[in-house]
Amino acid sequence: MDLKNVQNKMKSLKLLLDPKAAAKEKREEKKRTMKKGMALGAFFGGLAGIFLAPDTGENTRRKTKEELEKIKESLETNIAEGKEKLEVNLEEGKEKIIELYEDKKEVIHQTFSTLKEKIKPYDEPNTVEEEELDMEEELGLVKEEA
Repeated sequence: MDLKNVQNKMKSLKLLLDPKAAAKEKREEKKRTMKKGMALGAFFGGLAGIFLAPDTGENTRRKTKEELEKIKESLETNIAEGKEKLEVNLEEGKEKIIELYEDKKEVIHQTFSTLKEKIKPYDEPNTVEEEELDMEEELGLVKEEA
């Protein structure tokens, strides 16, 4: 299972455990989309400014290199933040699962015990008493083996 699948499963589990998480997730998604849009806009705006400005090739290359370094730093920061958020979400999810289990553990054990008690009378093997067998033989209900 890869990281993307784990993230998706944790996200769906989080949404199931916390009803308010769906609204929060939408807000977070809007923020991420806005950040991506701003980063792409800054990148393309910087490139357009560099290439459309009347400058020498050497200066253009230097400016392009500087812009690419800024973008690299921005990406590294965003990746680090994403990794931290993932770790926090995984830990929160783990805690909520444990908490849910602890809350429901007693109910599960009681239900299991009740079902066990209900099944207990049917748990005995189906036996035929010798008297019943003799009676069935007398009535001719039992076929004799050849």
